[in-house]
Amino acid sequence: MFKKFNKVVLLLTASDTFTWGPFIIVANLSSIYLANRLGTNTVSFVGIGTSIYFITRALFQMPIGHITDKIDSDKDEIFLLVLGIILMGVPFLFYPLITKPFQYYILQFIFGLGVSFNLPNWRKLFALNLDKGKEGFLYGFYETVLSISTAVFSALVGYIANLGDSYFDMSMRGVGIVMILAAVWVVLITRVNRKSNKYETSTIAVDKVAK
Repeated sequence: MFKKFNKVVLLLTASDTFTWGPFIIVANLSSIYLANRLGTNTVSFVGIGTSIYFITRALFQMPIGHITDKIDSDKDEIFLLVLGIILMGVPFLFYPLITKPFQYYILQFIFGLGVSFNLPNWRKLFALNLDKGKEGFLYGFYETVLSISTAVFSALVGYIANLGDSYFDMSMRGVGIVMILAAVWVVLITRVNRKSNKYETSTIAVDKVAK
């Protein structure tokens, strides 16, 4: 069955599996993790950090999407998606070093910037490479794989983090490494025949009809 799948869709699904799958459990555990480092006001600090993350997303996603829309090739989307995944993973490598709120805020900004590079380009590549007439199935396939991976990572990371502070640190760094390595799946897209000339093909078709 998988031989008939669009390989780009499979690779994009794999990249999200190892990017967002482990992140979701870490996001839920962040308040507990930071409590020992930031003191009694941790909930407030996490709230501010979350605000910084979403404001960063709001500020950068549209400009990034506008820039990539102006380039016909999809190589820019692939490059920026790889960059985004790396930026998303790097902050978790430094989580065990947090001692002050401003350090957490900086890491949240970096993560938000990474997400800004990730989301518009991932969604664009995924949408452009969907097989006509199978859109619903492929979106369902993606959501199923992501849900299963999130469940597995949640159980695994939760179990390891519960073993003690040193294991909690190891879990954070492990999640960061797994997320960074997810960029490899996106790099592999460059070796696949892609529907990168869709816009060009559509324009030529319109011109021919007009003539």
